[in-house]
Amino acid sequence: MSSLLEKATAIPQETLLRWLQEYARRRGTGDGRSSGDLPLPVLKEKIARAHGPLVESVARKFLGTTEPLEDLAQEGYLGLLSALEYYDPSKGVRFSTYATHFISGAIRHFLRDRSRMIREPAWLQETSSRIERAIESLTAQLEREPTPSEIAAVVAIPVETVEETLASRNTFRVLSYDEVSQEENSDSTLDRLETVGESLMAVHVENRIVLRETMQRLRPFEQQVIYEFYFRNLNQTEIATKLGVSCNYVSVTLRKAVERLGKLMGEAEAYDRHRRRESSVLDSLTGLYTREHLHARLEEAVSRAVRAGMPLSLIQFQLLEVPTLSRAHDEVLEQCGSRLRSSIRRMDMAGLGEGNCLLAVLPNTGPQVELAANRLIKVLEDTRQSVHRSLRVVAGTAWHPEEARTAEDLLREAQRSLDEALQKDSRTAKAA
Repeated sequence: MSSLLEKATAIPQETLLRWLQEYARRRGTGDGRSSGDLPLPVLKEKIARAHGPLVESVARKFLGTTEPLEDLAQEGYLGLLSALEYYDPSKGVRFSTYATHFISGAIRHFLRDRSRMIREPAWLQETSSRIERAIESLTAQLEREPTPSEIAAVVAIPVETVEETLASRNTFRVLSYDEVSQEENSDSTLDRLETVGESLMAVHVENRIVLRETMQRLRPFEQQVIYEFYFRNLNQTEIATKLGVSCNYVSVTLRKAVERLGKLMGEAEAYDRHRRRESSVLDSLTGLYTREHLHARLEEAVSRAVRAGMPLSLIQFQLLEVPTLSRAHDEVLEQCGSRLRSSIRRMDMAGLGEGNCLLAVLPNTGPQVELAANRLIKVLEDTRQSVHRSLRVVAGTAWHPEEARTAEDLLREAQRSLDEALQKDSRTAKAA
């Protein structure tokens, strides 16, 4: 992007290496300021900003997770700062190579925390595995399902633990189609599959449409096997006889087809969820985040800044002389939203405020927020040429941690700063 802050990342390698060596030396001695050099936090910020392209490059590799790029980049910056604390220039390893692993690791950790999948704890996996083996062994011996007390005697654990584990296992188990046994005459397998078939028939009409469309992406033979098994309740032997193939071939086809069907439907669901999410957090006119969503994202950004010891800035823009006519008003807001989006970094966030206010959140930006605000004011005022209308923009700024500690403090301080700027603008206008 054409951001002033991004242009600052074009640092010669010799300068960057000198910064890294200086930071490593002063980090070890605890020297906050060295003979006229930059304070250690400022030096740290400069190194982080210089590696912005590296962070974004690594973050882009995780875009398929449907998490916003700016969230991924901000977590990547935490990994970058961790790498900076451990990096030793004397080892002869390039910092970019060293930091890439930390950046990627931080993003992966963030994605694991944000994952919607319920993960089974390790202790539960081990206990569940032992119980599963005992059930298989006892079922073969007793020719029936064993009771919890019989399982407990074999596994040598309390009956209560067996019962709790079996209940927990059902909680963590997402219906897995690839668990279908290839033993076609297993009553428990057939019961489970028939239950799945009934549930497929009973799904909501919208989901049934998705299922039908997804089925069309399977091979004709796979479609027929699934239809005969789930919707006509034929067993694998009956399907094999009807289609003139072996039972084993039907079993393999069924298992692979359902596994593929599940993946395709999962992809469709993820896409739909992402589309709904995007439509619910973005303003349809400006393409900016809604006021409520930006406030939530601001709180997350403050939390990251606190953890990483990095600055964070907020700019509040007030659009003046905006026409009141609906069509002209919308045209101005649409153009301003487009300009603002295209003029900030990928890691930055832009959204709507109250009335004719726009907000911009700039991670890893401290006192230099005033420079960014002045540049963005000019960018927004340039929309006068495209909308052929008068427009003035005034801005208020605040930055963490010097001027504000929390998200609410940032919003309050930015509003106070904006009010002062509006009063100054009013006095200037009267004097003119």
